[in-house]
Amino acid sequence: LLQTSVFTLAESFVGKGKLLAPEQVQLALNIPYFPHRPSRHHLDGVSIPEADGRPGTFTLLVGILITDQPRPDMGNLWVWPGTHLTHANFFRHQGIESLMASGGSPDIWLPDPIQIVGQAGDLLLAHYLLAHNIGGNRSDKIRRAVYFRLQRSDHRDHWQQALQDPWYDFDGIRAYLQSKNLGT
Repeated sequence: LLQTSVFTLAESFVGKGKLLAPEQVQLALNIPYFPHRPSRHHLDGVSIPEADGRPGTFTLLVGILITDQPRPDMGNLWVWPGTHLTHANFFRHQGIESLMASGGSPDIWLPDPIQIVGQAGDLLLAHYLLAHNIGGNRSDKIRRAVYFRLQRSDHRDHWQQALQDPWYDFDGIRAYLQSKNLGT
């Protein structure tokens, strides 16, 4: 299901040959009528930690819309832009243990959320640290999307650093920022 071109694109962010194939896929349905309006965000992998007790962190969320979501309130994914940077800063100052202690919803400042809109087949690539949540579905159609959680091959060895440095897993982005003298 995860096309080679999508995987290649995702690899361009972390480095060729450095992504593991996904171990599972999530089919996400949002059945109407669901008037939910999220007031909080979350990060994945906290409610169901890894077997060794560590949070189920990963590198990159890949989402593919299966149904059209051309306007808000159709069960869209909500994201809080820039919060991958805010979360990394929070974990640098509060410690990585605050991820589990917060239940995956650290008390950070949140900008206004946006709802992801698009057409069937559209691709979403999101940083693990990007705050997100499911929104309500006030339409008459079931929202369908599939999500893959990709890990850099050595992520489990340095997940603590990846929580505190948003570009730790992302060699391609780090190189781009350095080429533009934007630092990391």
